[in-house]
Amino acid sequence: MPIEPSDYAHNEAWLLFQLNEAPVMTEADGDFNAMAIMEVATGMIFGMELVQVSMSGLPEFLSRKLLADAEGQSGSRPQKLFIATEYHADDLVKVAEAMGIEVERVPAKDLSGITQEAREGFAAHVSGGRIQ
Repeated sequence: MPIEPSDYAHNEAWLLFQLNEAPVMTEADGDFNAMAIMEVATGMIFGMELVQVSMSGLPEFLSRKLLADAEGQSGSRPQKLFIATEYHADDLVKVAEAMGIEVERVPAKDLSGITQEAREGFAAHVSGGRIQ
């Protein structure tokens, strides 16, 4: 069941999602996925980290950094964090739960309506308007 922003108060829930559809390619450092945290009610992105494609999910140190950056931007922690079931995020789940944040795994399709505009904007930005 898709997540509806209107069902949540400001800063009640965040979601973790992948901004890019195709890896972000760099000559020097390899290929990356851009992982972001968005506030559900407003659609504001509170943090983003580039994760090497070769890594399976966000490592603990990047999970801590991403959540801390999001908390700093928002001014508080959410009650709930949505993460796509398809994304390997064991370290992030552990870090979030240690911070007192309830984690709910949901199918990526249930997040796509909320994240589509951000993903399209990111694709246009990194590709210079070309499709990734």
